[in-house]
Amino acid sequence: MVNYLIIFNLLFFVATILSGGFNLANLLRLGAKFGPLIAAGEWQRLLLATFLHGNFWHLFFNLYALYYLGNLAERVFNPRKFFAIYLLSGLSGSVFSTIFHFTQVGVGASGAIFGLAGAIFASGIKHRDTPLNRLGTSLLPFIVINLLIGFLGPTIDNAAHIGGLLVGMLLGWFLSPGTSWFRWKRIAEEVATWVLIGFVAISMLSFFVPAFGQPSVERVVSFHNGVQRIFQRIERGSIPSSQELDALSPPDREAREIRDLLSQFAQSQGRDTSSLREAESKFLDWREKILEKYQGLIYESP
Repeated sequence: MVNYLIIFNLLFFVATILSGGFNLANLLRLGAKFGPLIAAGEWQRLLLATFLHGNFWHLFFNLYALYYLGNLAERVFNPRKFFAIYLLSGLSGSVFSTIFHFTQVGVGASGAIFGLAGAIFASGIKHRDTPLNRLGTSLLPFIVINLLIGFLGPTIDNAAHIGGLLVGMLLGWFLSPGTSWFRWKRIAEEVATWVLIGFVAISMLSFFVPAFGQPSVERVVSFHNGVQRIFQRIERGSIPSSQELDALSPPDREAREIRDLLSQFAQSQGRDTSSLREAESKFLDWREKILEKYQGLIYESP
C-alpha cells in the first residue's frame, strides 16, 4: 500500500508540472486547500491537497518519510489499517489547517506522515515492555524536532502537522497492531478499506470531472473577466459579437442566464435595453457571490 501512495503522489506531481507548474493558480486548480473554497462546498480539497506538493524538495522529503514510516506502520498494524491511518490523518491535518489558516493556500502530505508517526508512538506507549514500545518512543525526537521546526518556519503549516499527529495517535491507540485474528474484524477492515478507496475516487471525480461536481476556479475567473470586458465595451458603444459571446463558458446556471441575456441584447443590435439591464443586475448579484467565495483569487479590473 505504501508504494501505491508514493506512486499516487508522484502522479499528482507530474500532473502539476505538465499543467502549468507550482504557481498558486495551478495548485488551486488541482485541489490545493483554501478555506473559502472549502466552506463554499469544495470539500474535495481536504483530501486532494494531501497529494499535492509545492516543489521537488517538498515532495522528496515527504516521500522519504512516507517510505520509512509507511513501511514501519504496515509492519506494526497491517496494510489496511495503515491506509486508514494515513488517509484519516491527512484529512484531519487539512481540517486543522483550514480552521487555523483559513485564507492560506496549503498542500502536502505532512499531516498524514505525522499521523503515521503518532500512530506508531501511541501504540508503543500502550504496549509497554515490548519491542513496539521501544520503536514508538524512538520516534519521539522525530515528532518533537519537526514540530519545533514547524513553529519556527513561517511557511510551514504546523496546524496540519498537529491535526494529523493527534488523529494518528488516537487511531494508533485504538487499532490493535498486527493482523486481526477474528474473521469479522478482517471483513470489517476490508470493507473500510474499500469505502476509503471509494471516497478517494468520488473526491477526484466530483472535483476534476465537470459533469460530476464544481466548476474549476479557472473557468469561473475566465467567465467573470470575459463578461466584465463585454460590459466595458458596451459602455463604449460596441455591440458584442456572437463569437465573443460563444467564447464565454458559463460555470453555473446563473452565469448561463447572464450570457443568454447578453446574446438577446446583441441580437437586437442594442435596442433591447431591458435585457442589458437585467444582465447587469444578474451579473452584479452573481459577482458578489463568487467574489465572496473566491476571495483573494479574483480581483476586479479597474
